[in-house]
Amino acid sequence: MDALRSILRSASRGFASGRRPQRPTHAWFTSAGVLALLVAIGWSSLPGSLDENAAAVRLADPRPGAASLTTAVFALREDGTAVRFGNAEMAPGGIIRVGLYNPLDRLIGIATEPVSLPADPRLLWLLASPAERQGLSEQSSALVVAVSSAAGNILRSPEFNAAYRDRFVAVLQSCMQEAWQVEQVTGAWQALMHSYEPILRDVIARDIRPIVERHFRAVPMRMLRSNALPLLNPFSERPWDMQPVEDALREAIINIRDRGVPEHAVMELMDSPVTVDFLKVFQTVLVGRFARSKELSGLIGEMAFDPRLRPYLTEVTERANDLARSAPRLLVSLHGSADMNLVAATVIRTVFNGRPDRVVVFMSPAQRDQITELDRAAVHVLDRLAPNGV
Repeated sequence: MDALRSILRSASRGFASGRRPQRPTHAWFTSAGVLALLVAIGWSSLPGSLDENAAAVRLADPRPGAASLTTAVFALREDGTAVRFGNAEMAPGGIIRVGLYNPLDRLIGIATEPVSLPADPRLLWLLASPAERQGLSEQSSALVVAVSSAAGNILRSPEFNAAYRDRFVAVLQSCMQEAWQVEQVTGAWQALMHSYEPILRDVIARDIRPIVERHFRAVPMRMLRSNALPLLNPFSERPWDMQPVEDALREAIINIRDRGVPEHAVMELMDSPVTVDFLKVFQTVLVGRFARSKELSGLIGEMAFDPRLRPYLTEVTERANDLARSAPRLLVSLHGSADMNLVAATVIRTVFNGRPDRVVVFMSPAQRDQITELDRAAVHVLDRLAPNGV
């Protein structure tokens, strides 16, 4: 006790005189050793240099033209939550080298299938839980239904018919006329009509000609019986009776209509590849005219701020607010996590960089099949290579 009092008195005298108490020299060596040990433990948990690490996992994307790769590597637990599991980099020859934080982690025995996924907002949808995807789908469907119902109610409303209907019709007609003129200038319409000629000739030879020939086969004899007097007496002023021709033509038209020849011909024309190509081009031009139309954008903006139309948009606003509140919470905090998960952070960084990066994710075969069913084109199944790269 006396020794403790003397140490405290000496320390107080040191502080009072402005000098720090002297620490034993061996205490500094102990602190430095502990700090070095902590740094070594943290450094050993990282995968280190992927180029020099012979134990790094080597993968290959069999699909050509793979985009650049993000550094982060994730693995999916059994419940579907994603955890940061290592680092990746693209080696020469399209080889992906992955260094794992802990090669002895038991998660490696579960997440055995490496895949490459797009590191954009689609990744949040693909890695969301089925319940989260179902909730977003239901809210999106509710918003679509509300928008469709509101649009129908607005178009039938007296406010729209009185103030906007005629102006909308004029703008739409103008855009369609401009798109049609573009098709005529480029020659797309003439090319379409020229491509219809063999189809129409085939329809006439296959469907229409047999019907007409069958009905007109007896017309000559009927004409002889009906016009015997004018034939025998050329000086007679009696007009020729064309009723047999008219009857045969009417019966042929009725027969053609009953057999559905016009409908079949129209369907054959509409199903032809040239028609599909023409409609795609026309639709693209028309949508472009709509997007660049200042009159149309002005009308829509005027309607959006028209207080007379707000009662029709009440449900749309509610459904949109519900989706705006829940979508970021569900996607940014996947699987009910309280904070923003590392997957969302990776996506946000990629979006800001403006690069079409992809990310490597290890998962179980069942999880891989589920994600593939959601978006087959987005999932690139990676091939494992031997440690020597063969």
